[in-house]
Amino acid sequence: MPSRRDFFNPAEAYVMTLGDGQSKKRVIQLLNQISRFFGAADLHAMEWQMLTYDHVLAFRETRVRSGLSPATINLQLSVIKMTCKQCWLKNLMPLQTYAAIKEVKSVRGGRVPKGRALQPAESGRLLKTTEADGDIRSKRDAAIIALALGCGLRRSEIASLLLEQVDHVRHTITVRGKGNKERRVAVADAVWERLAVWLEARAGDPCPNVFLAVRRYGRISTGHSITSSAVYQILKTRSSQSGVEDFSPHDLRRTFATRLLGAGTDINLVRKAMGHASVLTTQRYDKREDEEVEEATRKILI
Repeated sequence: MPSRRDFFNPAEAYVMTLGDGQSKKRVIQLLNQISRFFGAADLHAMEWQMLTYDHVLAFRETRVRSGLSPATINLQLSVIKMTCKQCWLKNLMPLQTYAAIKEVKSVRGGRVPKGRALQPAESGRLLKTTEADGDIRSKRDAAIIALALGCGLRRSEIASLLLEQVDHVRHTITVRGKGNKERRVAVADAVWERLAVWLEARAGDPCPNVFLAVRRYGRISTGHSITSSAVYQILKTRSSQSGVEDFSPHDLRRTFATRLLGAGTDINLVRKAMGHASVLTTQRYDKREDEEVEEATRKILI
C-alpha cells in the first residue's frame, strides 16, 4: 500500500472528533496498527483515501484468521469506517467507495467477558494493607482505592478529579467522564472518610487536582498531579502488597457495579452512577452470574 504524508490527514481529523482520555489513546493505537497492516509506518503516513472495499474485506478476513476477538475486530473496522468518512467529507474518496466500505459486515461471535469483581474480603484486605503504614502515600492510595471501589471511577477520572469538583457539604463529587459528560456521584461515608484524610494531608498545595504525585521519602511533588498511568501502577503495587489475587484497575469499577446490582439497585440508576449511555454496557459489568455459575459448577458430583 503506498504511503505519504498529506497536508490533510483523515485519521488525524477523525482523532480530533474524539474527546480526551483513554479512548482517544486507544483509537490512535488502533490507527497505527491498521496502518502497519497496510504497509505504512503509522497513521500519519497512511494513504487512507486509497482504501477500497476489497482492502477492508481482506483486512477483516485476516484478522478473523488471526484469532482476534470479534469485539476487537469490529472496533478496528469501526475505526477504518470513521476514517474513511473523513476522506469522503473532504472529497478524497468517492461516495461509492465509502458506501461500499460501510457495507463490510461486522464479525459475529463473542468471548468470555474479561475482568472480575473483588470479594468483600479482598477489598477489605486491600484497604487494610494500604492504610497500614499511615504515611502520606498510604493516605493518597487508600483514597484512590476507595473512590474506585465506592464510586466506580475510571482511573482517568481519578487522575483528572479537581478540588472544585468535590462538594464538602453534600459529600458528592462531580466527575467528567467519557465524551466530556459530567455526572454527580454520591460518596459513601467510608469513602468520604478516606478522601477527607487525603485532602487534609495535601492541603496547601497549589495544584487544582485532588491527587498529587508523591516523591521518594513521602514528600508531595508540589504542583504535580498524578497521571492515569500512575493510578494503574499504584493499584498494581497495592494489589501485590496485599496478596489479593491479581485484578485490573477496571475490576474495581466492575466491583462497584456488581455490588450495587447485588444490593437490588435499579440497573438504570447504576447506569447513571457509572456514566454509561446504555444499560447494555452496564450489564457487562455485572459479575454476579459468573460467581454463581462457578459456585454451582464446583458442587457437581461425578
